[in-house]
Amino acid sequence: MQPPVRGKRRTTAVIAAVVAALLVVGGGTWYALGGPGERTDDKASPSGSPAPVTSSAQPSGPPAPDAAAAARYNTGRAPGDASVLWVRKNDIDVPGLGGDVFGPWVVGDTVVTAMYRTVTAHSVTDGTVKWRLKLDTEICRASQIASSDGKIALALKDRLHAETDECRRLQMVDLATGKAGWQQKIVEQSKWDMSHEYSIAISGGTVTAGRHGFSTGYRLSDGKQIFGRWEGSACQPYAYAGGPALVAAVSCPTSDADKPQEEIHGVDPATGTSRWKYRLPVGYRVDHVLSVRPLVVSAHNRAEDKHGVVVLNEDGTKRSSLQGTDDYAEGCTEDVVHQGNLQRCKVVADDTTLYMATAGAGKGKSNAVVAFDLTTGKEVRRIQGPVDHMAWPLRMEGRSLVVRMAALLDGPGTLATVAPGTSKPVELLRIPSAAGRAESRFFDCPAVYVDGRYILVQSTVTGSDDADEMKRETLMAFGK
Repeated sequence: MQPPVRGKRRTTAVIAAVVAALLVVGGGTWYALGGPGERTDDKASPSGSPAPVTSSAQPSGPPAPDAAAAARYNTGRAPGDASVLWVRKNDIDVPGLGGDVFGPWVVGDTVVTAMYRTVTAHSVTDGTVKWRLKLDTEICRASQIASSDGKIALALKDRLHAETDECRRLQMVDLATGKAGWQQKIVEQSKWDMSHEYSIAISGGTVTAGRHGFSTGYRLSDGKQIFGRWEGSACQPYAYAGGPALVAAVSCPTSDADKPQEEIHGVDPATGTSRWKYRLPVGYRVDHVLSVRPLVVSAHNRAEDKHGVVVLNEDGTKRSSLQGTDDYAEGCTEDVVHQGNLQRCKVVADDTTLYMATAGAGKGKSNAVVAFDLTTGKEVRRIQGPVDHMAWPLRMEGRSLVVRMAALLDGPGTLATVAPGTSKPVELLRIPSAAGRAESRFFDCPAVYVDGRYILVQSTVTGSDDADEMKRETLMAFGK
């Protein structure tokens, strides 16, 4: 996610015209912290439930979930409606006009988010604060994905309220324990190592701090730097995507800024060396990594305002390029050159299929989730969303796709599953009507579905003043 800002974050941008033929022979057109931090826990009563928050000016722990709001949203539930399990309001004072929320990360029975100087774990069951870690400076960047054992890395400002370009502290946080681990200075390797638009990604036991020309990798266990700039190579990584594999976007020097030459590399996370490379057509830059395994990469030709999507095999050879004729709303709202995160797009993939949402939803309209065969690049089916809703692929549940159908207006949204080979959504959860307006305020925000619970997470907290900021609902959980 992008760094906390004084103003509001931009919302969803629709992917512009894409010419897949430039990536494939034939094909259609696309339109497309100085210290470890301070940890606090929710106080619990002898019965194990959270202790009541007193009226003291300085309560002993984080406030409880908003029970009154949950009760209000559950009023008049129709048969078959889901329950609003819990609701949380913002309780972190952010300077200026607000800040962005990093995460969510689901670890064990908690959903974890980070904002400004605070990392917080909420119980997925009842929304209570399981732990809260206070950092001494603001968060600039965060890894999109946690490691398999629940660790993330944050890029922090050098000092409190520093300018946004003063951000060279890498902090590990263990989400399983709520404790801050090692902290490492991202050392400038030369006078030209000036970029602070870090690409923080985790794969295996490595965390990267990708940036133009001087990317570095650190051991996740202790923060020791294990690799840096590629010696003897004119081409250098500037951004990484992590998870089950480590993939680098690599820039090569050219004499014409409007005709860049970029490559995609599979990287050994233990050493930072390239295992294979795939060279993009001249003029294209890596835009987003839609999936790491299988590897699906979106590329953008800015000079011609064209996009293409290429699918690669495990060894970097080309598998296919996607062919389509729709406008696609991938949820890719930022240019990776400026924001550093290759993995923001709202897409879902399994071994054979990639699912992407089309644009076009609006008042009286609907959109669809399109399924592409990764071997042929062709559209194989589309799942139509309801009118006045925006349908997004959320995750795979076995071989079935879970689809989020978020309300654009005040009407309630739904969560549905789509069985393999079919196009008809089967309702999984239906939001109560009384919660429709509240749910619509989470439109285009992150969502998770875990253990039968559907949790919406606000991506930005803003307010006209501090009091208004504290009224903002930041998490809502639904279930049977």
